Amino acid sequence: MKASMMAAAATVLVGILAAGTPVCADEDCDNVVKALEDAQLVATKTIDQTMDDIKKATGQPADDKKKATGQPADDKKKASVKNTFCSVSGEYLGTTRAFRAVAAECLTGNKKSTTLASLDKSIKEMETAIEGTCK
Repeated sequence: MKASMMAAAATVLVGILAAGTPVCADEDCDNVVKALEDAQLVATKTIDQTMDDIKKATGQPADDKKKATGQPADDKKKASVKNTFCSVSGEYLGTTRAFRAVAAECLTGNKKSTTLASLDKSIKEMETAIEGTCK
């Protein structure tokens, strides 16, 4: 999955930055921030598409037939939707946290404070949604 690869790359970059390496040159930071902005756009599109799919799945009429497991189809659908939501939300949260860590290192001035505030808000909202659904 492309989003997973980008999230993994972002995590590696955050690890390098957190490992005490010297502060990146402005050009290096610009390149990393640009790459993470692109990764964040991909992650956002992925979560938007998945949420649309979830809305479609939950809007369909329930199938009350019993499956071989004895579990109603509706329960299986709920479990599947929950697992899908938790998976894509966790990926998005990880990508957002990685982007926040790099932004905190590389950005300066008003752009830094605006970006960090926006990312903090997104992270908090996603943590709340995950906590309420996935635990």
